[in-house]
Amino acid sequence: MYMLPRKICKITIAGDGGSGKSTMIATKNTENFKMAAGITIGIDFACFPMKIDNESFTFLVFDLGGQKRFQFMHDAYIIGSKGAIILYDLSRPSTFKSLPKWISLMESEDPSIPIIIAGSKKDLIQPEDLIHYSNKWKEMKEKFPKFERIIDHVFISSKDFQSVEQLFTYLGRAIIPDSRKINLPTISVCEN
Repeated sequence: MYMLPRKICKITIAGDGGSGKSTMIATKNTENFKMAAGITIGIDFACFPMKIDNESFTFLVFDLGGQKRFQFMHDAYIIGSKGAIILYDLSRPSTFKSLPKWISLMESEDPSIPIIIAGSKKDLIQPEDLIHYSNKWKEMKEKFPKFERIIDHVFISSKDFQSVEQLFTYLGRAIIPDSRKINLPTISVCEN
């Protein structure tokens, strides 16, 4: 065994309650579908290793509880995030309508934070629904011109592990150029 340095990147996951944030994180951590036990009370976090373009990272992921009663504490946990994923539930249109609120929250702490918008629970909807949400996203971006700087809009399924790994890799690649400019903290990890 030997010790390797690994850069730590803080990532924030946001979105309405029940949009699948905790399940996505648990699935990513185990690489198997793992249903979250219940709602996130306030804030939860997880750590997992990521290898992006031959560089080792530890993603420290903060999962913001989506219920209104927890939103007073979000600002304090977003500070220092290098990237964000905002989830909405493809089977619940009201969660899509909340995207501007979550984007504004992220950008109020860091106007240049890389953000990926992800529609979750792809396994619960029909293919024509994906076209509907793609069109709705285009309309939303036209209404809010500052959304042009958001990296991407993707669809995922934690149950089928569809695009979950790619989502984190893509966000990591958006962060990497910045990680060379800013001094990210490192930890030493044992590897065989």
